[in-house]
Amino acid sequence: ALKYTDRGSTVTINGTSTSNIGIYTCFATNEVGEAQKTFKVEFTPGEAVPECPLEISPQKPVVRYGDPVTVNCTATQTPRGMGWEATVGATGMKTGAQSVTWSVSSLTDWTAEPKCYGNFLTEPKQCRKNLIIILYKYPASVSLSSDSPVDQMVEGRQYQLQCEVQNIAPVQYLTVNWYRGQTLIHSQTFSHNTTRTPVNVSVRHLFTADRAHSGKQLTCEAELNLGPEGPQPPPANQSDPLQITVLYKPVFSQSGDTIQTVPGNITVLVCRADGNPPPRYNWTYSTADNVAVKYTDRGSTVTINGASTSNTGIYTCFATNEVGEAQKTFKVKLKNHAPDVSALVGWIVVGLAVSPMFVG
Repeated sequence: ALKYTDRGSTVTINGTSTSNIGIYTCFATNEVGEAQKTFKVEFTPGEAVPECPLEISPQKPVVRYGDPVTVNCTATQTPRGMGWEATVGATGMKTGAQSVTWSVSSLTDWTAEPKCYGNFLTEPKQCRKNLIIILYKYPASVSLSSDSPVDQMVEGRQYQLQCEVQNIAPVQYLTVNWYRGQTLIHSQTFSHNTTRTPVNVSVRHLFTADRAHSGKQLTCEAELNLGPEGPQPPPANQSDPLQITVLYKPVFSQSGDTIQTVPGNITVLVCRADGNPPPRYNWTYSTADNVAVKYTDRGSTVTINGASTSNTGIYTCFATNEVGEAQKTFKVKLKNHAPDVSALVGWIVVGLAVSPMFVG
């Protein structure tokens, strides 16, 4: 602390420690000139004031809002008197006691900062220690929502999910976890926020839909990581799940096939694609009386009865749903027969079967 008078100036160091070691320079100035004086401060550890001879147990209690709490303060040297100073549960000065207890039957004061103090016959004469309390509260509710219907997600698109955590404390120890099924996909912490009273938290996450996610559940979870002194495992509250359905365009496991058949044989071309909603199918091929098309809820087939040169050529199957389209090409050849040019004439589009519409 600096002090100035009309006779000079002083610097007072209260409780000297190693942080005060160094050079202190005083400058005296008037209209005629300037002079300076240097002081070198050194520190001898043996001359340090003893540590405060008070021990608090537990040192960092973790208390659920409204629960009881008890903390002991013990003097390691004989005190003249000691006690607890607090907004609730204060004990006043106790003489002839080696320890005092701070006890509250229901702790609801978010600002509680009890202090144990002691007066001693020898140094440090007087001292105090502060008690650090973590007072916590489970969230009143945890909910999850989406900016679009989750039963109509389209593969490849991003959706904004929002997790709402209501009335939780202290937010500094909160982790919001996002799950797809049992898989953790994202976490967010709030260690920078030192607010001690209950708050509402809103967290957003961008989710990219994939066909592998269809049928899975999305949840968000509010977890309080209160350290080793807190409850184990850390308490966690989950939202109700969102059941998701992902729509995706048809896809074939193979791009195309070349079919070689013997004249007169029965040849079947199978067209089956994976898609959601289930695809509708149609074909293009060279028309012939011995070709039949069939549709089922699992795909479509073209059957060539008694293959001949008129059946050689390209057969293309189209699989279509509300998201997109895919196609697969079959090239039909006759063994030991040259292609019949006439088979490439007279293309038609035949048949259209509609599979039952998907209901999310």
